[in-house]
Amino acid sequence: MDKNSPQLLRDIFAQPESLRQVLDYQNGAGRAALQEAGALLHSGRRVILTGMGASMHAALLLDYGLGLQGVSVTFIEAAELLHYRLPVSKGAVVALVSRSGESVEIARLMEALRGSATTIGITNEPASVLAREADCTILMRCPPDEMVAIQTYTATAVIALLLAGSDGAVAGIGAAIEALRAAIENHYGRMREWDSFLNESRPVYLLGRGPSSSSVYEGALLFNETAKAPSVGMLAASFRHGPVELVDEHFAGIVFAPLGATRNLNVGLARDLTAFGGNVRVIGPRGSDTAGLQVCEVPELPELFAPLVEIVPVQFAALRLAEIRGLEIGAFKYTPQVTRDEASFGVPR
Repeated sequence: MDKNSPQLLRDIFAQPESLRQVLDYQNGAGRAALQEAGALLHSGRRVILTGMGASMHAALLLDYGLGLQGVSVTFIEAAELLHYRLPVSKGAVVALVSRSGESVEIARLMEALRGSATTIGITNEPASVLAREADCTILMRCPPDEMVAIQTYTATAVIALLLAGSDGAVAGIGAAIEALRAAIENHYGRMREWDSFLNESRPVYLLGRGPSSSSVYEGALLFNETAKAPSVGMLAASFRHGPVELVDEHFAGIVFAPLGATRNLNVGLARDLTAFGGNVRVIGPRGSDTAGLQVCEVPELPELFAPLVEIVPVQFAALRLAEIRGLEIGAFKYTPQVTRDEASFGVPR
């Protein structure tokens, strides 16, 4: 990488240092807000978690982290909560996640929730509506991305893991940050190995379970935003119940298989899809159980922390497909930096 490299590539490489800044801030000046929010989430009150896009995908780690501790969470996309599910928020603790803190759905939700729910705002922008109006505000303190959420995505994941309050969270995140450095260097040097997998005309299916669901949905979004390419993110068990019928020699699938409760199921799915003729890549630690499979190897981490690192190969895959297609890396055609209008992109009709 040199000074003329695309900003998106620079954002990928910036992640370890950015996450270290986020972790240092949360352990220092941001600690009081983090503890206040954690106490609210563990208070026994009903918890609703909401957001849009990459912020929502990263926040899935908070859902899983709290769930592992017996805290029941209702996870609802912000637009759905605003238009169809608002009555369920009465008296609840509602955590709203938005890197800009200004997305139209988040801004409207803040107004709608005022006085009826206790709100936790998680954002990177201290002057935003979300930061100003939430009852408890957690500032990420992450350097901003250009357009595509890269370092702010993994930073949101760090906040989610800290808020879940699981034992060893700080140590686990620290280990993941160190693993991230090596993973970025490794997969940058092997980026062209994606060429035989990528095809401009076929969709990429991303499949996984548990905490890796954040990687599944964020990975699909990266292909859409960065490469302007079709992709489908789906939970692996759901894929087995019917969609597997589409697999043939034209199928391209990425299966996330971190160490954990369902690794054997994920690796088994990858083997079946390969046997059916599909082109399949496994993202996870290499082991005797993955022999014969095409593995994009990432370091061994506990399952809850693996998403901080397993997204890296997909970041490079999406970037590489954008290069193959001759796109301006990181540029958007229709989407503004902050979505402020629910009804229109402002295109003359």
